[in-house]
Amino acid sequence: MISFITIILFFVYIWGLGYTATHALSKPESALERFFFRCGIGLAILPILVVLMNTLRVPLDWKIVLLLSVAFPIYNLVQRVRKKEIVFAMPALVIRKSDMFFLGVILIALVSLYVYASGAFAYPYLENEDPWGHSVGVKYVAVEKDGYEPPVNVNVRQRKIDHVLSYIDPYPPAYDIILGILHQTSQDIQWTMKFFNALIISLGFIFFYMFAEIFTKSRMKALGATFILAALPSYLSHFIWAHALGMTIFFPALIAFERGREDRRWLVVAGLIVASLWVTQNIEQPLKASTLIFIYLAVSSIIYRKAEWYCFAALFGGFLFSFVWWGAMILKYGLKGFLGYFGVESGAEVAEVAATEAAAKSSNFIASFYKALTNPGGTASRAYGFDDFFFAQHNNMINAPIGIGIVVSLLVLIGAVYLLVRYRKQIVTPDNTWRAVALFWLIYLFWGVNGQTFHFSVARGPFRIWMFLAIPVALIAVEGMEFFTRLPKLIPFQKYAIVAVLLVGVLLTSAHQKYSANTAQWPTSGAFAHPQEPFAFGEWYRSLEPNTKVFLYSPRDKLTIGYGAWSCEWCDDINLFRKEITNKSASEVHAFLKQNEYDYFVIAPYMDFKHFDDRLNETQLLGKYNEFAGSGLFTPVHQHELIIAFAVN
Repeated sequence: MISFITIILFFVYIWGLGYTATHALSKPESALERFFFRCGIGLAILPILVVLMNTLRVPLDWKIVLLLSVAFPIYNLVQRVRKKEIVFAMPALVIRKSDMFFLGVILIALVSLYVYASGAFAYPYLENEDPWGHSVGVKYVAVEKDGYEPPVNVNVRQRKIDHVLSYIDPYPPAYDIILGILHQTSQDIQWTMKFFNALIISLGFIFFYMFAEIFTKSRMKALGATFILAALPSYLSHFIWAHALGMTIFFPALIAFERGREDRRWLVVAGLIVASLWVTQNIEQPLKASTLIFIYLAVSSIIYRKAEWYCFAALFGGFLFSFVWWGAMILKYGLKGFLGYFGVESGAEVAEVAATEAAAKSSNFIASFYKALTNPGGTASRAYGFDDFFFAQHNNMINAPIGIGIVVSLLVLIGAVYLLVRYRKQIVTPDNTWRAVALFWLIYLFWGVNGQTFHFSVARGPFRIWMFLAIPVALIAVEGMEFFTRLPKLIPFQKYAIVAVLLVGVLLTSAHQKYSANTAQWPTSGAFAHPQEPFAFGEWYRSLEPNTKVFLYSPRDKLTIGYGAWSCEWCDDINLFRKEITNKSASEVHAFLKQNEYDYFVIAPYMDFKHFDDRLNETQLLGKYNEFAGSGLFTPVHQHELIIAFAVN
């Protein structure tokens, strides 16, 4: 169910914040570019804003976010009108050459949005496990207007941390908070998550172009790099997780630092965006992004023979400001629990005794902590070979796809050699700063991706580095294209013919594979016990009004939430009742459902047997079903071999 008002509000939020943050700073001359420029900065500041609101216990309400977004723009407008500095008239339609390039970028973003959205809406469920977990966090924020995990007396997961919300507390909550605020004005949670996730990723291509234009000082190269980035299979799929937001706001961060090298006022914005990066994703991804920014600043400092101390201060200051979240988590869970959650087990043990044995243990702690932060493991990490880079596949990983493609791989190899040969004596000059930075990024990220191939790892989770690797790949591939356009002229229009052939090659060997992977039907949650269950569930849930109260017999309220209905995953009374549900009679179940105002009660034979096999055998489960059906307390309204829905009388 499309919510146009929510789409409008989303752009008002981010444009208003961007306008406020950049009002006194340099901006593009083109009105079109200026609009998206402000949107990029605003989107990049929004995460730290909502987390700060949460820390100050300000309700996470869309009306408050709207007020904060438009307060200064409206104030400034009123002041300008009072001073007669603004005249209301039809603006003259002027199309600059730069606008033509920018319209090309918008076209790339729109095509990407179409591909991502088509794939996301190709099936009636959420893919894999992460999006279902995010749906619970999104619903929690939308309903409770809070970004801290609620205190629970019934520990469903039997964990010391992360009791009910997978991606809120201690996981940084900005992604779920933003989607939760959007869900407050859009009833359909599945549409909200699928559409805005795809939109955020697609906006990232526009923000990348803006960065690349400033970085390379060439609109043509920026446009070519954007086309290649959008075509690369390894740069983000439509998978719903916080990486979509984290990667997108990385580009406004780079813009702010690039501008900040000339105007220090921009470094305040840069620091805020760095803080946003750190409250959007798990530690390892912001650490990679911060490392890339550090490399950029270090290389720039060497080339200009002047340390960028203010830029470094913004980088580390932004990290420290993110402790409005991380500090609260350390206070809540203790340093040992906090580090243990993020996989720094041995480091956590050392940290516990560090207060009394700091000198003796500091080296052990640092070694353990570094090892944890560069651990080449991960749920999908492995050693990669030549084929993984060179040949993009139609079947790919759905969360962190890999592969570059034949033509782009050749362009990167040729581009890197071309840079080192042509600029071998000028590579460390100011005019070639971006080329040196791109090469160092390529080295670091290629090494990182091969964390399980090489003996020494430089980053944690190699399979999550592919999306970062796509950035220098796109930048350097454009240099490879330039090499071909500089070949001796043999035929008329040779330059344009070469570019056309290369672009078609990119489409055929990279973009086509990316399209196939992103429009295929993806697998879904392991909570289902039959391959057709997700479709059967989706068919019935689509017949309901959004947020209809539905109680599954199986303990999987996240499915109800993810399909757009409503059941409280985090409520103690519901979780307590679920613990003993197989011992409850039909009348007891009915009384509980009536008390909590549920409209429907759902049984799913395959799923129920999977989740209750330690408590009920098949005969006992069938007996329970017969008891429900024969009690007269429930009326069948939908019958399918995989799902039976009862109205609660």
